[in-house]
Formats: sequence, C-alpha cells, structure tokens
Amino acid sequence: MPRRFVDAWLRPRSRDVLEGMLRSCHELGFWGVAVEGGDDLWVEARRVAGAYGLEVFRRVTVEASSRGELYEKLRAVRWSYDLVSVATHDRDVLLAAVRDMRVDTVIASSPRTPPIDRHVVEVTGNSLELALLHILEGGFEAFRTVTRVVWTAYKKRLNLVVSTGARDEYELRPPRQMASVPWSLGASPSYALDAVSSYPARILLENRGRLEGRVSVDGVWRVAEGEEEVSTG
Repeated sequence: MPRRFVDAWLRPRSRDVLEGMLRSCHELGFWGVAVEGGDDLWVEARRVAGAYGLEVFRRVTVEASSRGELYEKLRAVRWSYDLVSVATHDRDVLLAAVRDMRVDTVIASSPRTPPIDRHVVEVTGNSLELALLHILEGGFEAFRTVTRVVWTAYKKRLNLVVSTGARDEYELRPPRQMASVPWSLGASPSYALDAVSSYPARILLENRGRLEGRVSVDGVWRVAEGEEEVSTG
C-alpha cells in the first residue's frame, strides 16, 4: 500500500502564499497537510486543497510557560483542531505535555526545549515532533538537539513526527528529503519514513474521526449505526 505522506506543520505567511504552498505539496507527493492559521486562512485552505486532491487538517500550536497555562489552553482548543501540538521551554510543562491525552505532538527540535532525558522518556505517550525550520534557523545548537532527540526516540521506540514548519513554498521539502533527516541521524529507513507518513496520518485521521463523532475517545471507530464497534488498535 502506498505511503500517505504528511507535512504536519504548514504556517502560511498569508492567504496569498497559501495556494502556492498547497499546489507545491501536491506536486511533491503529499497526501495531506496540517495548516496553522486563523479562521479565514482555514476556510481558504479547505477550498484550495480540494482543487489539488489534498487532505487538509487544522492545527494549533500551544505555547505555555506553566502547567496551569497549558491545561487552560488545552481545554480551549482540543475539540476544535485536528492536531494539537505543544511548544515549551519549561521542563514541568514538557513533562505534562508528553503524557496529556489532549496533546498530539510535543515540539522537541528547538534548542530551548528541555532535554528529552530518561525521566521524560519514562512518561512519554505522545509523539515528539521535529520541525526542519528549527534546524535551518537554529544552526549547530538546533542540529545537536535534533540529533539527540532522534537517537533517543528511535532507541526507546517513541513515535516521531517530522514536519517542515514552512511559512512559504520555498521552505517546503519533499517527503523523502524530510525522512532523510532522522535516517541520517541513526534511525532506520522505515522508522524515518513512518515519521512523515503513518505516524502523523494516524493522528490526523483518528482526531478527525473524534471531531466528527466517528471515533470514541479511546480510539474505537464506529463503522456504522447498529454495527459492532471496531478498534484501530
């Protein structure tokens, strides 16, 4: 079965650049994308994506400096978005985010992100996310951070999502080029490809199912009224 390649983080600078980004994603071979932006941008993204045969999902990135702030923001956004990510520079918030069921990914590629050490690994239930834009803008410190995250995630069998964080079409990358980052840092080819396909695709499809009432909170798909429910495992 062909892989469903996903860029889980697009941040268009404006509606003017949105169409070019979605067109490029289609040409690069993506099945779906997650777009972050306001209501007007989201409406336009849904309209344009259909013309290119792209699945488009809505994303929000929550930034928090305390647990209380994190929990308050998660209550406000969880049931309005297909993907909820958390970015933080606070260790306590990181520890809360990697295990909170309302969180899908935790951004781990910023040099200011607290280390993903054994204490964090022990409680991690959510996917760690690497944004290529952090590597491009953060230089050696970002690269060193990403190297450690990839090795830890692969060794401990944590789910990893690789996104671009692109703000225009020039910051986009082909799916296999995105996968080459974790692969070149020690992950297996299949694990690296999963980071830009099956891991993010599963998150997005299950969350959309929950928002539409077709999946229960514990991951059970309701295939049809009156039929037995089927778990996705």
